[in-house]
Amino acid sequence: MKIEKAMCTGCGACCKVCPQDCLHLVPDQYGFPYPEIDGKCINCGICDLICPVLHKHRYSSQTAYAAWSRDEEIRMRSSSGGVFTVLAERILSDMGSVYGAVYAEDFSVRHERISNVKKCNGAKYVQSNLDNTFHSIKEDLENGRPVLFSGTPCQNAGLKSFLQKDYGNLICVDFICHGVPSPHAWRSYIKFREKKDTKSGFIRDINLRSKKSGWSHYAYSVEFSYSDGAQYLVPNGDDIYMKMFVNDYINRLSCSACAFKGENRCSDITLGDFWGIWDLYPDMDDNKGVSSVIVSTEKGGGFIKACSDDLYIRRVSLEDVNKWNPSYRESASANPLREAALYYAVKGKYDFAERLLFSDSPFFRLRRKLFCKQTRNEMKEHDRK
Repeated sequence: MKIEKAMCTGCGACCKVCPQDCLHLVPDQYGFPYPEIDGKCINCGICDLICPVLHKHRYSSQTAYAAWSRDEEIRMRSSSGGVFTVLAERILSDMGSVYGAVYAEDFSVRHERISNVKKCNGAKYVQSNLDNTFHSIKEDLENGRPVLFSGTPCQNAGLKSFLQKDYGNLICVDFICHGVPSPHAWRSYIKFREKKDTKSGFIRDINLRSKKSGWSHYAYSVEFSYSDGAQYLVPNGDDIYMKMFVNDYINRLSCSACAFKGENRCSDITLGDFWGIWDLYPDMDDNKGVSSVIVSTEKGGGFIKACSDDLYIRRVSLEDVNKWNPSYRESASANPLREAALYYAVKGKYDFAERLLFSDSPFFRLRRKLFCKQTRNEMKEHDRK
């Protein structure tokens, strides 16, 4: 395979098209999946031809909106304005299939075909397991069913590369993505929270974008609910996992040089939070969540129009969306302390990780300098090789 490991997104398209079935996704020490050869490779090169990083499928016409669901209950259980739920329920009402990221019983994250849109509600800040999703989608499409797929920009690109055909009955939805954290770090955080928050209970629900504290000005909270009634509810800026995520300590390496940023998208529709709505259109900011909706294709525009009766929607400029959403166009560089942070996160040592990464004490400032120096030396050694 020609792609460098640091650029691989783990979408798995190469594995799904291998004629010898000798490519399989294998998790690394952090749980990030990477393709590895397991069998007799005949050097046919199909994996390279199908790779969405090496061969991009792009659209380039954008129309932007601010929107939210007219159904108050949908809006309040959603991360932003509830637009995804409106789109998904439209597909289901047309006897179609919806594929999105859901929590498994152990709160790992995977993609599956859903009949209840509530399973997809809420942000899930970890790389999801696509498993056999692409093959299932292709089967539905070939059978003439309308399909809506929701995933990261790179997952959408992987699906398009796998299909190698523009199906009229497929709607692809991505979102403004900051990056995908380590699955092993997420698994360890779940165990860390359960041990810290409850004596005898187990996790009943996780909401990383709870609106109990509001939405406007990034006011949302992280919420864990337990079977014994215990609860963990803190502002997102006070939660160690969220701090490590937004400060780029635990994300996949390819996220630091994402090949799918900017106006040229692989999806029909891009969703996100309309951050900054309080300054740009203050009459729309009621602290309940507003979605940004960016349409890249005529098909996507037609679908939004078909759903418009269920949305409060206003046309805006693309720059209005981008002004407070730098992740739409820009990758966030991996933090110099990434390796150290991932090491302690995977071990579940979040209390120590918080002190190491964010404490102002002289001891931890020195530790950070030493770790950064070690990282720079390793990078220099890698460059010499």
